[in-house]
Amino acid sequence: MPKRGGDVQQKAEAPPPPAPTPPSPGRGVDPLALATLVGVVAVLVISFAGWRDVSRLDLRVRELEAQVAQVGSAIPAQAVPRGPAPGQVYAITIAGAPSRGKASAPVTIADFSDFQ
Repeated sequence: MPKRGGDVQQKAEAPPPPAPTPPSPGRGVDPLALATLVGVVAVLVISFAGWRDVSRLDLRVRELEAQVAQVGSAIPAQAVPRGPAPGQVYAITIAGAPSRGKASAPVTIADFSDFQ
């Protein structure tokens, strides 16, 4: 049965798409900001641990220096002779050794060397 003039046939229309909503402050987490925060916290923790280790080592070095100073003051300072005595004359047998110059020279210089 046909519809009469008073009835208007309506077309089915799709509803309009919803408008994008801006992110509300305080909701949602920016992954880059979170990764940066985690990185900064990790660097601070590692730095604190390193600082603590260095301060412990510094304390230990000071203790060792104090112990060395105590031991050093207990031992009398002695000059350790190094090399031949400068005023000493040494007798050296050079018979059969290679030499240059006169055998009757008043001074003989003996050179000891090691070629490797």
